[in-house]
Amino acid sequence: MVLYRFFIAKYIIMLIFLVGMMGSGKTTVGQMLANELSLPFFDTDEILSSIEDRSIPEIFSQNGEEYFRSLERELIENWKISDGIVATGGGLPCFNDLMEKLNEKGKTIFLATSAVHITDRISQDMNRPLVAGKTPSQVKRAINDLLKLRKEFYSKAKIKVKTDLGPEDTMKRIIRKLYQ
Repeated sequence: MVLYRFFIAKYIIMLIFLVGMMGSGKTTVGQMLANELSLPFFDTDEILSSIEDRSIPEIFSQNGEEYFRSLERELIENWKISDGIVATGGGLPCFNDLMEKLNEKGKTIFLATSAVHITDRISQDMNRPLVAGKTPSQVKRAINDLLKLRKEFYSKAKIKVKTDLGPEDTMKRIIRKLYQ
């Protein structure tokens, strides 16, 4: 089975964009998937942070969300790499018609994660603007509200995978769906 996946990944151009809320596992699962399929891994937030030479929270606080979203738009509109696994920022697919662009450029996979799991995963990460300075109940409410707003965009992904059983299972589910 691994040899089969390796053969397919090596001889078919495959660009996969992972979309979903922060804390849904896009980076963790993306790295595992890239390793399993012998493909390079990219993270749009890491790319933008490197280009700007500052963290995402610094970009938000110094230039605002509109500026950050324009960076994301420019990155995706000019994306030339045709082979790899890409973890997108949680909001990226929800602005500037970028979900449609992602669907045009490659396969999109929505990592569907419950608000409870997201809250558990991110509640201790003070580097996330949504969490900083908020009580647990405020974080939970913000996650629920954001998930409701973003679900309409995420649901346009070509493939939906639930992440309820952890990263290893999520990766296996993705591989099964890719090769059906």
